[in-house]
Amino acid sequence: MLKLTPLTATGNNARGDNVIEYLTATQSLKNLTGYYIGADLGEDTMRWRGHGAAMLNLMGKTVDKAAMIELAAGFSPDGLKEKLCQNAGKLPEKVLKLDRDGNPRLLPNGHPDFVWKGGHQVGYDCVFNAPKSVSLLLAFADPEERSAILQAHRDAVDQGLEYMESKVETRRGKAGIDVIPVDGLVITSCDHLANRNLEPHLHTHNMLYGVAYADGKWGGWESSELFRHQKAADTIYMAHLAENLRKLGYGIEQQAEVDPDQQDTGVRSWKVSGIDDATIAAFSTRKDEVLEAMTEGLSHQEAWAKTRAHKDEPSPEELFSTWEKVIPAVGQDCDITNLKGRSDIQAPARSDDDILEALHATTAIVAEKDILWEVTRARAGQSPEALLADVKRLKESMVEIAPERQAAVDQGVHVSRRYSETRYAWSKIVDWEQEVQQRADARRDDISVRVPERILDTVIADYQKEKGFTLSDEQREAVHHLCSNSGGHAVMAGVAGAGKTTVADLYKRCFEANGQELIGACTSRKAAGKLSEESGMDAMSTKMLLARLDNGWKITKDHPRLNSKSVVVLDEAGMIDTEVVRRLMRHVDDAGAKLILQGDMKQLQAIGAGAGMALVSEKLGQTELTEIRRQKNAEDRDIAIAFYDRDAQGRIILHNRADPKSRGEIAQKSANVWKKLEKRGAIDAYNTRTEAMDACTRDWLDSPHAIDNRLLLVHDHADSQALTDRIRVGLRERGVLQGDDHTFKGRRDKRLYDMTVAVGDRVRITKNDNDLGVENGDMAQVESIARTATGSLAIGLRVEGKPGQSSFAVAVDTQVWNHLQAGYCRTVHDAQGQGKPAVFHFANASMVDNQSALVAFTRLTSDKYRMYGAEVELEQVKNRLGADRLKQNAVQEGFWKQHAQKRPAPTLEQEYDQHLRQDRGLQR
Repeated sequence: MLKLTPLTATGNNARGDNVIEYLTATQSLKNLTGYYIGADLGEDTMRWRGHGAAMLNLMGKTVDKAAMIELAAGFSPDGLKEKLCQNAGKLPEKVLKLDRDGNPRLLPNGHPDFVWKGGHQVGYDCVFNAPKSVSLLLAFADPEERSAILQAHRDAVDQGLEYMESKVETRRGKAGIDVIPVDGLVITSCDHLANRNLEPHLHTHNMLYGVAYADGKWGGWESSELFRHQKAADTIYMAHLAENLRKLGYGIEQQAEVDPDQQDTGVRSWKVSGIDDATIAAFSTRKDEVLEAMTEGLSHQEAWAKTRAHKDEPSPEELFSTWEKVIPAVGQDCDITNLKGRSDIQAPARSDDDILEALHATTAIVAEKDILWEVTRARAGQSPEALLADVKRLKESMVEIAPERQAAVDQGVHVSRRYSETRYAWSKIVDWEQEVQQRADARRDDISVRVPERILDTVIADYQKEKGFTLSDEQREAVHHLCSNSGGHAVMAGVAGAGKTTVADLYKRCFEANGQELIGACTSRKAAGKLSEESGMDAMSTKMLLARLDNGWKITKDHPRLNSKSVVVLDEAGMIDTEVVRRLMRHVDDAGAKLILQGDMKQLQAIGAGAGMALVSEKLGQTELTEIRRQKNAEDRDIAIAFYDRDAQGRIILHNRADPKSRGEIAQKSANVWKKLEKRGAIDAYNTRTEAMDACTRDWLDSPHAIDNRLLLVHDHADSQALTDRIRVGLRERGVLQGDDHTFKGRRDKRLYDMTVAVGDRVRITKNDNDLGVENGDMAQVESIARTATGSLAIGLRVEGKPGQSSFAVAVDTQVWNHLQAGYCRTVHDAQGQGKPAVFHFANASMVDNQSALVAFTRLTSDKYRMYGAEVELEQVKNRLGADRLKQNAVQEGFWKQHAQKRPAPTLEQEYDQHLRQDRGLQR
């Protein structure tokens, strides 16, 4: 997979590695020509790439460190200090870190802590990685063939870079309103032959400097399109690499990925035919050794260093000499003549419908780049021509959707590609969305499901008397809307922490007073238990409810079938995709029942395609709860509400059809939220991710709150694993963990992972199991571990009981039941609905947006929230707190041929700017 990493003004990535030093230390392959590499290799290990490099007359010249340093600073490479961008030469500032009281923060050694801020960003490190089979082939081939294989890889890298360069954009005009493609980037490419465990691993680092030529002058460029097209660029590289190897006479073997149950996932990869899977596995130990070292409490960088075979990387001569001996020793046939001339081998074919199904697994609207990626996942190893032909055919079969909407104030003479490109949706997706809205519209005036006002008033009066408080106006309005003023479907939207459960308790009483019965449906069984506990209604997961409805099974003992007196409550409906809402509506409508969708479309989005709640809301409107009740601190409530947008009248916007925010509005909102978080002492930036993780772990361990009241939030599994490793080291030092560590394969859904446990560890159950009496999400503590005769682990667990219930013991054998994961971290997505007094949030720049940041912060109930990260990543997070990543629906975005938006007429100021450009010859 192609990796794309930002480089700070110091030239470091988020791990703290200095990329220029690393690349310039790479030894030349040209010195090996004749014995280890063929004489016709061509260019050296390091070489210039990019149309911008050609404009600077660098192509074909030797790459030297001095030129790289100049370009990294934003200057011309000739040493004349000609600025190639506005902030060329701007150095980062070393800033003393302060705590909330203004005192210097100290490192564990007692020294003051500093962080580097600002300065000219060097650029990005873009790494293309060859499949392991190609790396092995290169390792044992003869010199001439080795040269040809290396050139096949380089040519494919060039194709991937060409694609990326064609997508990069820059800004021109007043306030950067015009977005134009760059004419050229400046890139240094550098080949590496091995990973740091000295195993064959052909990969090329490409240092994309932060300068570009466009519109007749040099300047900076924006990285957003680079990241948008990252997967597609990898697709281009892999397709060209496979085809280049075919031209050398090798066969390409397509392989099917299977899940832990050995079921075909539909994903395909490829390898060079004749390279044994056993050989690939034997030389793929690097990742395992690094993870093992990290369980000892080492940082990622320390783990890499500890597991290296040598302090200094061996020369290419040593590598090739070693590989030529060890690869045949594992039984691999290394005779090139036996490997050439083989036919391609295909895995079971994936149909176009299979691809469309996978393409829309998580989104209703896609772009060409997404189709390109999904076709490759289904048909890996095919030629670039076949790949593009498949993409073209699929596009022609889909519904064309209008481009992404853009604020009128941001529309210059030239708009960014993303605001002008056609998008696509599978016709099935469009049909589902239209059905949801048609059903909502058809029953808007259904009076048979309404509670009479006289009953409503009586129940509300009794409720207020019982509880000893008066409902707020919006709470009263919400109950009236859901019970008496809506038809077969109704929507209640509420901000995070608005107390939707209080309203749910009340409307449940109102419906029941009218002889109606409620059944709750939630994203998970655990969430259903929480809804049932708080509201008193029977509840289950949407998956379970739909299974029972689809199969005609009894729903519950007291509510066997849906009928005209049934009220289905879809909780956290903002996280439910369109297809689930459509299926639920069908059952509800067939029974003449009522469906309530309650949630927040501004929090975390559905995992599946589309947003069903938004479709219903657009047709029927919604009642809203905007008063925050979860956060006890007024400052925290102010921060929480700052994540939401407001309309011209100052009202909070809880629907998803507002006009898109402008760049200025996003920047202003991001700055406002960031300023409030900084004032709260909630931002903790460090020079590297390693330092940030260490600090986050330290604070978590030292927290005065009980472990089950500390919420450690992450965005991906890699960060969860790294932080878990550190926490376990700290807990062992404190005597919480006892005895030896034991490792086994844990499982969650279709994902397998290495999991290490000791007595005293906290773990999370990842599967519902009625026989054991556990639910997905239950927490447990490891009480005993023993090795069985078959080598598996017999683990004794103490499972936490539900509120008011005692804990209980269960015993599992990991050979037959391994549905466990470490219980110290939660992903932000898993945490929606949680509330804790201490929240530790480790940020990931590529995954933070307004929605995820909102959910992360609003998990806080009373004491402390803190966001941790490397400075280079938090700078990106800082600018994304106002940016939305909402699920879109095809019918709401508009069909290209019927409803494509016309660009608003330009303002007088825009017309004058355009006239000046044309008058001065600047119009492209």
